Amino acid sequence: MTEVIDSSGRTVARATPARPDQPGDGRARTTFRAVVATSDLVAVALGTAAGVWVAGPVPAIAVGITTLLAIAVSRRHAWRFAPSVLTDLPSAALIVAVPTGLVAAVLGPVLDGEPAGAIVTGLGTLTLLVIARTVVFAVILRRRNAGRDQLRALVVGCDDTGVRLGQTLTHQLRYGVTVVGYVDDDRPLLADLGPKLGSVEALPELVREHGVDLVLVGFGAHSDDKVVDAVRDLGASPVEVYVVPRMYELHQMHHHNQASELVDGIPLARLRRPAYRSASWRLKRVIDVVVSGVSLLVAAPALAVIAVAVRRETGPGIIFKQERIGLNGEPFTLFKFRSLQLAAGEGDVRWSIDTDTRLGPVGKFIRASSLDELPQLVNVLKGDMSLVGPRPERPYFVERFNETIPGYRYRHRVPVGLTGYAAVHGLRGDTSIHQRAHFDNLYAESWSLWLDLKIAVWTVRQLVPRRSPEAHLPVPAPPTMDDIDPSVDADTVRLPYVAPARQADATITGSEATVVIRRSA
Repeated sequence: MTEVIDSSGRTVARATPARPDQPGDGRARTTFRAVVATSDLVAVALGTAAGVWVAGPVPAIAVGITTLLAIAVSRRHAWRFAPSVLTDLPSAALIVAVPTGLVAAVLGPVLDGEPAGAIVTGLGTLTLLVIARTVVFAVILRRRNAGRDQLRALVVGCDDTGVRLGQTLTHQLRYGVTVVGYVDDDRPLLADLGPKLGSVEALPELVREHGVDLVLVGFGAHSDDKVVDAVRDLGASPVEVYVVPRMYELHQMHHHNQASELVDGIPLARLRRPAYRSASWRLKRVIDVVVSGVSLLVAAPALAVIAVAVRRETGPGIIFKQERIGLNGEPFTLFKFRSLQLAAGEGDVRWSIDTDTRLGPVGKFIRASSLDELPQLVNVLKGDMSLVGPRPERPYFVERFNETIPGYRYRHRVPVGLTGYAAVHGLRGDTSIHQRAHFDNLYAESWSLWLDLKIAVWTVRQLVPRRSPEAHLPVPAPPTMDDIDPSVDADTVRLPYVAPARQADATITGSEATVVIRRSA
């Protein structure tokens, strides 16, 4: 339902939007990538052919192949608001120069004269890449100005920046974007601005309903928390999200790159696609299977020794099984070495047993050294868990944290793990759940294979020789009567206000940042 609101807040029009002739299925983005990639392929092929004719086959073919590999791992083919040959020139030069330099360095000691042939091929390839981009971008611009190849966008935030951004895209077809509406909370729009489609909380539904390709986040009446949640809910959608950065007036032109573009002088930073939609994400599961399988084989003797020790101390049932919540909120059975015999259901609602007096020497040791978690390698091998990810929690606590901790439910976008970004920052046991959720979401949104490797190294460093202390947050105590100077002769003493954990004897006065403590008679 499309709703148009005038400046007084009255609804002046309401209609069901017609489906576009060309739905927002990303075809314009796909066409852009295909055309640009084809032009690069043709340019490199022609440059290689010319190099073979001028300098010989060995250096030319070597430069051509390595240049294609460099182009393949770059973002040279990504859709752009304002494609520019001059903007692309430094990256194009780097993409050609690095392979050319490597080929010249490798072939130099092997064949006389071949390094010069590699350089000639590289220069010819760079020239043809620039020519190809010039022609392709001119064709793309002409098609856009004719109203073709337009992506459909929603503008989130109807402050001055959002309005300016939306109007620029609406009236300048060269950017290749059609604005289908504006999204904001409790902010009336002028009738001639465009339809206000709904609130920020409804963003995921609006993206699906209106076939949106781009979401452009500016400033408005909405809170940042609502926008963060709404954008996270778009994780399964192919929509691209761009954000106007704070203090964008200080945006530096020399930092402009393919992940940050300018539209009418307004910088738009492209948010990284969710990790689980990237090609390298598939390697994560392969690594999990290989490492967990090899680890189980190598650790088999240690597992046997621990099992015998646990059996002697706690009796039958050396493996503790408990339901935990994993990827997408799905439950699974987690395996651990039993460190304590608990009553039925006690472990499901009890937060921690680290201080339980019933823990024996074996139980204390395997918990302190994290050896009790070795059976979770079986969970990793089965696919319930990953080696690295947010730590899995019990359903009882997940249900409550989802209701009380902002962003907690989004930590289940990625598989849970043996260790994680929060854990290596000391957030285990009786520590802040808010901070855990923050670090878990930071991991989900910043994931890379390199980050997994760093977390694994940090985990080993913490386990050898012992696990690092937990990150207990300092909680300042409230002022007490002992803080009062007995020489002060007054009925009321004012102390600097300290955020209290409890306020048994104190009351906070109006606007002053003081605590008033009144003496007893």
